[in-house]
Amino acid sequence: MSPMKHKLRNQQGFSMVETLVVVGIISVLAAITVYQSFGTSESYEANSALDAVIGELRVARQIAISQRRPVQVTFSLISADHNLPSVSYTTDTNGAGLAAENTLGFTPSGSTVLPRQTQFMLETNVPDTPMAFGTCGPVCIGGVNGGPGTMYFSPTGQFSQDPAGILPLNGTIFIGVPGRADTARAVTILGGTGRVRPYTFEITSTAPSIAGHWRE
Repeated sequence: MSPMKHKLRNQQGFSMVETLVVVGIISVLAAITVYQSFGTSESYEANSALDAVIGELRVARQIAISQRRPVQVTFSLISADHNLPSVSYTTDTNGAGLAAENTLGFTPSGSTVLPRQTQFMLETNVPDTPMAFGTCGPVCIGGVNGGPGTMYFSPTGQFSQDPAGILPLNGTIFIGVPGRADTARAVTILGGTGRVRPYTFEITSTAPSIAGHWRE
């Protein structure tokens, strides 16, 4: 073969088949990247919702202890102002007959809405947390779906049905993106101490049904 013919063959480049194969591989990789990006976005929303609930509850408990007055907690599936799920707290202005100390000079209250994709929800096939406080509903407190009519952090830190902390309530708040078990999150409240703990559900199997475990 002459040097000229060898040079021309090297300059021919990729064939049509080779080009189509490369384009196909790039398309598949791009599709995988887009899918993973959406999954990451939903997980991020679920984590944000978990942080919002944890943060609001811990602030409410701290106010109850520091001001020595009950703080009432409310969970709403749809908030009046944002039309989104929310968790809120308000301080008992009269201290429910207990010694009160309002060092801030005003009555604290607060409300946090969940990110738009997330809800208070218990995903199908997702089990109870290791605390085993029940799965009576998305907000399962004291064995009641949605919780009792009144729920408080007491001045000594307990989470209870009464302002004084005499009737402690254990409960779990389940959070997630509908139809996405991998975004399942949970917050447990131990009534006797008022301790709030976050959990993330990790899927270990999807066949024949979803299986996994909660990680704190």
